[in-house]
Amino acid sequence: MISRLLPSPPRLALLLSAAAVQAASAAAATPEQVHFFEEKIRPVLAEHCYSCHGPDKQNNGLRLDSRAALAKGGDYGPVIDAAAPQTSKLLKAIRHEAGVEAMPKKGPKLGDTEIAALTEWVAQGMPWPEEASPSASAPAEAWRSHWAFQPVKMPAAPAVKDAAAVSQPLDAFVLARLEKEGLTLSPTASRETLIRRAYLMLLGFPPTYEQVKTFVSDPAPDAWPRLVDSLLASPHYGERMARRWMDVARYADTKGYVFQEERRYAYAYTYRDWLIQAFNADMPYDRFLVNQIAADQSEEAKKDPRDLAAMGFLTLG
Repeated sequence: MISRLLPSPPRLALLLSAAAVQAASAAAATPEQVHFFEEKIRPVLAEHCYSCHGPDKQNNGLRLDSRAALAKGGDYGPVIDAAAPQTSKLLKAIRHEAGVEAMPKKGPKLGDTEIAALTEWVAQGMPWPEEASPSASAPAEAWRSHWAFQPVKMPAAPAVKDAAAVSQPLDAFVLARLEKEGLTLSPTASRETLIRRAYLMLLGFPPTYEQVKTFVSDPAPDAWPRLVDSLLASPHYGERMARRWMDVARYADTKGYVFQEERRYAYAYTYRDWLIQAFNADMPYDRFLVNQIAADQSEEAKKDPRDLAAMGFLTLG
């Protein structure tokens, strides 16, 4: 009679696993773990999980918007196995393994990067920032607290051991990370190397012998910033940057392997030329994006119809 009142061995193992997760030391998450959670985990949970397992709706009794709720599991038991994290139902579900219901139920399978991040997070013991738990927040609130949507602030430069190696604030951030790993900055590049790097990065081709000779022999302290400014002012700069953006936009002059219709995109070059001009004119990035998506609704485009060419982004990819 008593044996009938006790849970079966498998059920007992699941209960003990849940208890282990809930009782696991809730030691404060390290700064690195907090950053990892906010950057890699919370956005995935908010976008793919909270609509079915959040504060407003809990399919199968499972809630994923707090560590305690996640550790508790749902109507069918725990979804995290503290003893063997890799075999957790949650991870099996997002990996679409046999024997468990594939998740997310709505939408495509999570990407490999997202799955790897969740797997690592579970292996860490699911560290969850205490001060930023979204258990009582809607997904929109969770998104608002995400690091990417916080106001831009000027951070204080970190302290470094080799302060003499810091010539500008950015150096301190790079050097601090290197020193943490027991590394140091690379040797200072020669002027010949600097001008070659600048030309290849900003214009896409190397400098001439005369240009290198002129820069190397220029003793002025502002020789380097003047060189960079001159490259940014070159029309070739816009061509270089536009070429990179066209790859992102999947730009093409033709429609590929079609034989029963016109193969060319009419006036495709107008979008290409607009991109070049936008980079050379140092167009603000927000306007650069808006024009490509909705120039026909933009007040600026009403003043300058040439910006309508930006909408080639929607048709040439």
